[in-house]
Amino acid sequence: MQTPTEPSWQPTRRLARGNAAEQILEDLRGRILDGELTRGTKLPTEKQLAEGYGVSGPTIREAIRGLTTAQLVEVRHGSGAYVTADADQLIGVSLLSMMQLERVGIAEVLGVMGALNGYAAELAARRATEADLQAMREALRQINEGTDSEAVAEGLRLFIDTLAKASGNVLLAALCRFLASVQIGFARELTGDSYETWRKITKRMAKHRQHLVDAIASHDTAAAREAARSHIEQSAKVISSLPDAGEKMLSEPALARLLGSMLQRD
Repeated sequence: MQTPTEPSWQPTRRLARGNAAEQILEDLRGRILDGELTRGTKLPTEKQLAEGYGVSGPTIREAIRGLTTAQLVEVRHGSGAYVTADADQLIGVSLLSMMQLERVGIAEVLGVMGALNGYAAELAARRATEADLQAMREALRQINEGTDSEAVAEGLRLFIDTLAKASGNVLLAALCRFLASVQIGFARELTGDSYETWRKITKRMAKHRQHLVDAIASHDTAAAREAARSHIEQSAKVISSLPDAGEKMLSEPALARLLGSMLQRD
């Protein structure tokens, strides 16, 4: 009985002289970013790729490692390589690396957050649906009723996520989520992840978050923008009032350690 042959794999172009693994990486990366290889798609086998590109297995493995490092592909042992390209991950890894390299401080992070969140809130005031507003209110409930620090932190992430999504601008939403994750991570480090401290912080900020939701619900773009900026300004004041916060907010190593740990998680 004849064994079925594997389907052939045809590259988009023939390889030129030079680094074959790098050319294969770029070819596959282009297919992923163009949407030809969509998220969740299983890549052809190593044998199929090697035959299609006319190279050896180790060359294919080198290209796949590059795609994995770039957060575009995930290798599942015993199953194969799958496209996992995620916008938040791609933006996060790039910005985390840049922030470490340029020694960006938390004060700079909060400054950019204020501007971006203000714009997101302004757009949300124009575009938010009743479902968006309900999601924001649910996030407020989760923040207020969280029974441990992780639940409260997740509620804060959800609040920024729902507000950012309501803006209708996917790039803006991704940037807001990323900066919020840095802010929340820094606050958790300062508090030692103490639930009691988290409760005090969230209570002090509760009226500012509610005011922001109310402004968006009233479709008042100017009020929403100012409420968002005020929310970030108050957050910065609350964070700076924590023990040793003043020193750490101006300290490169403190934020560098956090950024390094976030990169490892990603």
